[in-house]
Amino acid sequence: MTLRLSCAKQSSNSGNRGAYEQMSREERSRRGDLAGRIAWLYFIKGHTQREISDMLGLSRMQVQRSISKSRATGLVRIKIDDPLIGCFEKEDKLKERFSLSDAVVSVTPRDEEGLKKTLGEAAARYLLRKLEKNQVVGVGWGTTLKEITKFLPRRPLAQCHVVSLIGGWTKKADENSYEVAWKLADALSVECYYISAPAVADSARSRSIIASEKSVNRALEMARRSDLAVVGIGNASEDCSLVKAGFLSPEEVRRLRSLGAAGDVCGHFYDKEGVPVNSGYAERVIGVGLDELRKIRTVIGVAGGVGKVDAIHGALKGGYVNVLITDEETAGRLLVSEE
Repeated sequence: MTLRLSCAKQSSNSGNRGAYEQMSREERSRRGDLAGRIAWLYFIKGHTQREISDMLGLSRMQVQRSISKSRATGLVRIKIDDPLIGCFEKEDKLKERFSLSDAVVSVTPRDEEGLKKTLGEAAARYLLRKLEKNQVVGVGWGTTLKEITKFLPRRPLAQCHVVSLIGGWTKKADENSYEVAWKLADALSVECYYISAPAVADSARSRSIIASEKSVNRALEMARRSDLAVVGIGNASEDCSLVKAGFLSPEEVRRLRSLGAAGDVCGHFYDKEGVPVNSGYAERVIGVGLDELRKIRTVIGVAGGVGKVDAIHGALKGGYVNVLITDEETAGRLLVSEE
């Protein structure tokens, strides 16, 4: 990364930023000599404000004000030459537009598998910065979440617990919530707890009976108390994880779509604006509900791709995630959808 700085003219059409360039060269010389000298010493030579105040016989407050003013008037402009600058800008815009606690935007790779790997690596780096002692970490499911565990180095974390946020599949699969939770717990050398039940029961009555079982209820209560959660964001397609797992048929997904379903988090569907889609199916899900997700302090959503824009948009608008890890192309489309 290269940082360039110019003590020079900067074009501007409003406010004080154009004040400096509107002066004549002579006037700039008279009025800008001290400001320019301070800017040169601070930004180019790397002197501290205290050193500059000693060198020029000024107070630190005078130096500080001069530095601030040199930016405001256009005397100083800073340009960062980095291919990721567009990603950084989109992160700020996402946080502002969707009232997020944080956002991470990665460069969009060429293929879908590359995208999952990129997002998994970005999410792993983010998790390593945020994981602390004495946390309960809730984990969802999905093909993107399984990639996270591949980039987590072994890092023992004292007195933490990992818990699945939703029941699991009845067959082995890498994206199963049990697999993702276990691999994360293994990397952190902590205890892992499962909601030992299918993700979706056959009926609301069956769900009630299963959820009342002591072991299941205990895991559900722990999941609801998560300090931090990481979830995938699925779309309402006929090849979504819930269909692959056999919990929903393609016909049931088509019905959900006809009711406006755009995506799901932890097995619960909602529309593009984040409004839950109630078809009776939600009453069968054994896991943390959408309203309960909102109560978790930090919920990290990891998803990307053009086909998931509406699903991600709904998750953000509904407040089901407050941290988003995505790719640059998807971020751009999300921002356009809010214009």
